[in-house]
Amino acid sequence: MSFKSRLRRHLRNPPMRTVFLIALIVVAIPVAIVYPGVSSTARENWSDVQQSRQRQFVNVTAASWIFPYLRRQTERMKTADVPMEWRAVSFTNGACLAEHMDQLASGKYSYAIKNACETLHTIQMTYAADCAETSACNIPPQAVGELQDVLDRLRVAFSDANLVQPYPDDLGQIRD
Repeated sequence: MSFKSRLRRHLRNPPMRTVFLIALIVVAIPVAIVYPGVSSTARENWSDVQQSRQRQFVNVTAASWIFPYLRRQTERMKTADVPMEWRAVSFTNGACLAEHMDQLASGKYSYAIKNACETLHTIQMTYAADCAETSACNIPPQAVGELQDVLDRLRVAFSDANLVQPYPDDLGQIRD
């Protein structure tokens, strides 16, 4: 049997491995052409994707929302029952992003917020192993105490920041 006749018979009724090999080549060529561009774009945009996952606050100054937000997240961490509550937010992105920190006027309040973000991130990473199980978090009392210290320092700084008007004694009530 000649090579031509064998080739003709092979092309008329090809075995599965030949069909698979041809399909693989047809798919591999476009992938090889497109992959370098796609992968470099994906690598460049990964940090943007990570930041977009974080809650972004726009059209509002950071001074007005950062303390309540940090307080809520800290309270959530103090009572964490599952890892999602302990690692709900990142204290290096989101609210604590450098762009938000730059909106704060320099002073005691700004320093307290920046320090709180760094401290909360440190606490979160230090005690992450205690909240590694999917079913429960075993947050030690020392971590809860450290979180409470951060909250206390934030409350003092917030009360001195004059961001809220003090309430009058009668709260606008008319008395007879």
